[in-house]
Amino acid sequence: MYQWDLVNESSDQLRMFSYCFILWSALFILCYDRIKLNNLSSKRQIDVFNRIVSILHGQFTFWGSLIVILSQTPYQLQEMNSSEMQFVMIVSAGYFAYDVIICTYFDLYDYWLIFHHVISLMAFGESILYKKYGHIIIFGMFITEISNLPMHLRHILGCFGLRQTKIYESIEILYFSLFIIFRGILSPVLLIRTYEDLHAPLLIKISASGLLVYSAYYIIEMIKITQRKIKSYRERKRRNLKMYWFSQNPLLPSQKYVDSIL
Repeated sequence: MYQWDLVNESSDQLRMFSYCFILWSALFILCYDRIKLNNLSSKRQIDVFNRIVSILHGQFTFWGSLIVILSQTPYQLQEMNSSEMQFVMIVSAGYFAYDVIICTYFDLYDYWLIFHHVISLMAFGESILYKKYGHIIIFGMFITEISNLPMHLRHILGCFGLRQTKIYESIEILYFSLFIIFRGILSPVLLIRTYEDLHAPLLIKISASGLLVYSAYYIIEMIKITQRKIKSYRERKRRNLKMYWFSQNPLLPSQKYVDSIL
């Protein structure tokens, strides 16, 4: 049986990256070929299929990074990456490469996403090739992916016209809570941890800094949305309008939403 060496063998790293890229692409093609969402436009269908793949990647990354954190903490700053760290980073690098291509080809991207994916790929590559600072990236992956599932479920429900429902509101509250608590608290910790080592590569520092800036921006946007939601709730209560769980009450007034909250 072939023994993979993801720490020392560049050929194994490249082969694993290629397999993962093909796997994520195949999952998207499977959704595209087998699932028909006739009540959605073609672009919305593609967006939903891509988010299904993203949910699968997010769950793998969240649980994979959590296992590494629990089993391999504490770290020394100059400690070499473990094979488990390398594996999680390579699988995610394959996903990010897939996602950049899909989002660019189908015009699903925004500049935040492209910036995030490109910087992440460069940081992954540097850590994988030099076999160091994987613990910083793994910790960052845990922070970012803990809110992945409710983030995408919220968007998918919105695609099906269920924004003004209790299920949407509940998932949005969960998403905002996880994002604000974990990114708001742990992103500064990650940044401090990164800058503790004066020899940490510039790309790793840029990634940690970018995560903090990105998180701060969207936390502010989430607070604004929450303030509007509270105002809307008070108005519904005053007018005695009910919100249903799985269908939208046609009597509810339309609301402004910010789709840039991914």
